[in-house]
Amino acid sequence: MTENQKEQILAAASEKMCQVGIRSVSIDDICRDLGMSKKTFYVYFETKDALVDALLRRREQAQEDEYMRSVKGKTVVDILVRSIQILKKAQDVRQIPPVLYDLKKYYPQAFEGHLNRVKARNKELFQTFFEAGVREHVFREDIDPKLTAILFAKLHEWMVDELATTKDQNLCARVSKYGLDVLFRGIISEEGKRKIEEMMN
Repeated sequence: MTENQKEQILAAASEKMCQVGIRSVSIDDICRDLGMSKKTFYVYFETKDALVDALLRRREQAQEDEYMRSVKGKTVVDILVRSIQILKKAQDVRQIPPVLYDLKKYYPQAFEGHLNRVKARNKELFQTFFEAGVREHVFREDIDPKLTAILFAKLHEWMVDELATTKDQNLCARVSKYGLDVLFRGIISEEGKRKIEEMMN
């Protein structure tokens, strides 16, 4: 039993499920693609549900690691400008795979666990971000970072839940754009707006 085999299963399952959805991929499909026996598969994952849960946790960790790398050494203005640039590029791109829809419909327990873990982590990350923004005078000094973090975490939670229900692949970009607009109109200071405009020009 090796971690390498476990990672091979996770990588193969992730790629295939992102293409066609979770429900359409069977354990037989994964084993056939890897040239692996089902007996070997079951050494690592007792059921497909266990595989789905492991995939979600793997993705959550990868996203958190990527976020931490992307913000390391950056100011709040740097992060906001980068977010605006990414959003502009992604507005008309259909990037959301059918995974969330399948997850909520056919694996509701795994979906709820995923949503709860992401929600808790987002509150923590958002609060740290808003606190830094107040210190850097990018956000208004009178905002409550904790309450603002809860608001944006709830917005993200709703967006994930809505995507899992509608299969609207453009919703993510539209809601993100709206959230950014709320951010600008509601909590960014005049100094913050000036700094962002200078970096954007």
